[in-house]
Amino acid sequence: MIEFAIRNPLIVNLLLALVLLAGVQSWYAMPREMFPTVEQDKVNIRTLFEGASPEEVERQVTLPIEQEIDGLADIEVISSTSNEGNSSILVELHSGADMDDFLRKAQNALDQVDDLPEEAEEPELSRLETRFPVISVSLYGEIARGRLYQIAEQIKDELIEIPGVASVGVAGDREWELWVVADPQRLAARGVALAELARALRQNLRDLPGGTLKSETGDIRLRGIGVAPDPQQMAALVLRSNEAGGQLRLGDLAQVELRLEEVQTLGRFNGQPSVNLTINKTSEGSTIEVARLVREFVAQRQPQLPVGVHLGLFSDLSVYVKTRLDTVKSSGLVGLTLVLLALYLMLNFRIAFITALGIPVSFLVAVILLHYLDYSINMVSLFAFLIALGLIVDDAIIVNENIYRHLEMGKSPAVAARIGTKEVFWPVVASTTTTIAAFMPMFAVGGTMGAFIAVIPVVVTASLVGSMLEAFGVLPSHAKEWLTRARERRQGRIDWAALNQRYTRLLRWSLDYRYPVAMLSIGILALTIAFAATRIPFLLFGHVDVGQFFINVETPSTYSIEETSRLAARLEREIYATLDEDELDTLLTNVGVMFIDFHRVRFGSRYIQLIVDLKKQRPQGFIERWIAPAVSLKFAWEGSRERSSPEVIDQLRERLAGIPGIRRMSVLRPQGGPAGADIEIGVVGSEVAVLREQAEQIRSFIERLPGSSDVRQDMDPGKLEYRYALNERGRRLGLTQQQLADAVRTGFLGLKVLHVSWNDKRIPVRLIYPDALRHDAAALERLPITLEDGHTVYLGDVAQIEQARGFNSINRRDLQRLATITAEVDSEITTPNKVIAQVKAEFTALPEGYKLIFLGEKKKAEESIAGMKRALVIALAVIFFILAALFKSLLDPLVVMFAIPFGFIGVVVGHQLFGFHLQFLSLIGFLALTGIVVNDSLILIDFAKRLRRKGWERKAALVEAGRVRIRPILLTTITTFLGISPLIFFATGQTAFLAPMAVSLGFGLLFATGLILLTLPCFYLIADDLRGAMGRDASS
Repeated sequence: MIEFAIRNPLIVNLLLALVLLAGVQSWYAMPREMFPTVEQDKVNIRTLFEGASPEEVERQVTLPIEQEIDGLADIEVISSTSNEGNSSILVELHSGADMDDFLRKAQNALDQVDDLPEEAEEPELSRLETRFPVISVSLYGEIARGRLYQIAEQIKDELIEIPGVASVGVAGDREWELWVVADPQRLAARGVALAELARALRQNLRDLPGGTLKSETGDIRLRGIGVAPDPQQMAALVLRSNEAGGQLRLGDLAQVELRLEEVQTLGRFNGQPSVNLTINKTSEGSTIEVARLVREFVAQRQPQLPVGVHLGLFSDLSVYVKTRLDTVKSSGLVGLTLVLLALYLMLNFRIAFITALGIPVSFLVAVILLHYLDYSINMVSLFAFLIALGLIVDDAIIVNENIYRHLEMGKSPAVAARIGTKEVFWPVVASTTTTIAAFMPMFAVGGTMGAFIAVIPVVVTASLVGSMLEAFGVLPSHAKEWLTRARERRQGRIDWAALNQRYTRLLRWSLDYRYPVAMLSIGILALTIAFAATRIPFLLFGHVDVGQFFINVETPSTYSIEETSRLAARLEREIYATLDEDELDTLLTNVGVMFIDFHRVRFGSRYIQLIVDLKKQRPQGFIERWIAPAVSLKFAWEGSRERSSPEVIDQLRERLAGIPGIRRMSVLRPQGGPAGADIEIGVVGSEVAVLREQAEQIRSFIERLPGSSDVRQDMDPGKLEYRYALNERGRRLGLTQQQLADAVRTGFLGLKVLHVSWNDKRIPVRLIYPDALRHDAAALERLPITLEDGHTVYLGDVAQIEQARGFNSINRRDLQRLATITAEVDSEITTPNKVIAQVKAEFTALPEGYKLIFLGEKKKAEESIAGMKRALVIALAVIFFILAALFKSLLDPLVVMFAIPFGFIGVVVGHQLFGFHLQFLSLIGFLALTGIVVNDSLILIDFAKRLRRKGWERKAALVEAGRVRIRPILLTTITTFLGISPLIFFATGQTAFLAPMAVSLGFGLLFATGLILLTLPCFYLIADDLRGAMGRDASS
């Protein structure tokens, strides 16, 4: 490869141009989004059972389905929630399970469930995926809600036609229904049962096929045309008639009207009634482009709307995507400029340019691969490119520096390029391979977390392979050609001779006192590890100011949807009074529904969720103030908000906490990691009373811990219930519990008799009692029930009625009931791990049959990271194998790898200087640091071993290796540190979340470099002493 590159520069440049062209095309063809779309190993089974209590839903729907699917293979956990009117079962599969096969088997199992209530709808089976809506549109205004829903349907149909839009979800809308409002007193007077009305409606409103008439002129279809779904025609429907011509019509007993279904949820946007539409993009669509087209659509559609109706935008993800793309690109540009400047000062301009050329080549190789693997440009992949920026210049620096060294020795550029490249070929191949191996543990992270970060090792690996190919396939050719034309022989701008003289003197002293130096180094490392373990807490993810947060409010269980709506309006007024005009952008209110995360939703009249979108914050640092605007060609600052999201949240929390009617309130902020509460603890068992007692004890304990907030448990009593059961008189009359339930259900909830076509839609015909009766608690006992023989009895005479309290919801896990306790923590005071450890220590002995479990997406992410740590052991073994193959020794690889933990000293120092906790991104930075540390150590030790094979004395070989290799090692350290320095020193706002990674890599490398140059030779010499003591050839 090297000889071919030197002899065929034209072919090399043509291949390079091809890579550049394909890479640029791939870059612009890749979709842009906030985070990657992840299809999870989870299946949701949702079943509607309108009007049923949580206990009824659990007993009649959830339990039969759970028992049917429990025997399927590949299931890891079955968890379920039975709410009022619906059942949701979440099935989590083992990682790597065949999802298509499981979906087929699960659907077959659902088809076998034959004892679900007739009133329940068919279970819906779907696979979960983590997909973020691109942007949301709110249609709002003070007009009749029915008209608002009609306009929303039109808007939805138009939005779906926008290129790149995959689906449009509608929240807050209500379906039209045909109501047959039957008067129970008239029914009783005429001796007509509700069942007779239902039968008549089914028999007369349907169009029924009659087959085909075979005539001489051809086949003619026969159709029976039912009564049209029109209130007037339905009222004229004849129920009974006699020979005298008398007729009993539907209109004599009931009023037929077209109505919207009863309110279950309400939406408001900026204080006005609204219907909200969320836009999801296709997998190929770009978040930025789709959002732009939606904004243009809204601007064009607004003038066509009726007076008083408006379209508003909220949760525009493209704002965050574009801002973060710009700031990350700006940080990369600044870093690249600093790298070029360092190379120019330490070597010269042409060497710097040849070295820097490898950066875009390496990146574009990775882009080509990502494009054909169907990845997108998102925050995670950009993060991976930033990591790679600190790694990919290493190969080019080592090769270029060695070529430059041979030029300084007087060789011609062609000879210098050939010899200089060949000398470091195997060490560079080995070092690149070990760096790739350092990132392999990330493939071991399972679940949603693993799918999110899977692109990181892909980008790093592809970039490193591209860097290696460029270093051996392109760089020698350019070095020969360009250095020949430039006749490079000038010295750099740094006096390397003077630096080498001081360094070699210090290195000789270290080698003479190698044992004290080694002991001191190990002592410092031990103290650092002890300090980190006891004084620096570990967090999974730090908080990021994304300018959006959710205020979740629960009211007393007795509240109706109207009462909850009035409280929501009060909360809105307080928020408007608290936030300034330059802070609040939009305020969206959901009443009756609360979204917890991707797959958990709570329904009920007691829930309020306020989604607060803040205006863009003013630039907070050098990069955002000066560099990002220039890169994006705006040359102006954007944003008006001065305060951070946490400051706004703290003020609102204090302002809203004292409002009457709030039973519980929590504030959630989206962040870079998994959704959900910081802490989620479960207690599983069978008895509700015991579960409630244990959950309350744990909740009370956590609430007393410093740093905890928003602590809640989900076993509170639910709504007041009237429970009725057949009494002795009812049984004597031949009534059944089913007849009582049918009568009450039909009268108060309404019976969906059938569906009819109306205005190109299928709408239900609902048989129901008048509102006045359904809203009167005393009317329950007086509810007339018409028997089949025409006689009438009252519910209070044939049933025993009593009051009780049920549940808001019933949770289950692996076929047992579950109580859940959730809490948020202040990371400045404590951490989730500390709180969980305290809970474990306090609640060691639960009642027999009950156990404590730890749940949530964040807990699963921690388990995934634990898996990555275990896989790191395998990666270290792979690195050892590669080094052993290169050195043909078992002891030398240990010496090289011994440098890895010493980089942790710099990681801890850096985190302390900047006030960061150790977190997941710190771990990623340490992985990148591992690769560079091994690379530099390998180059130094390999050169020393070569000299020894030539007959050099061991100390002299180490000193000479240090003298020769100090320049590439310092170049690698300085360029890597400068490349990520914008993220270390200027990371604020949208780039702040990357700072821990940059600090780990930058400061870890600074400290590790000192070890490699001074301490590593000491450890090598000590290892050589051991070989001598064991009687082995010390020169091997």
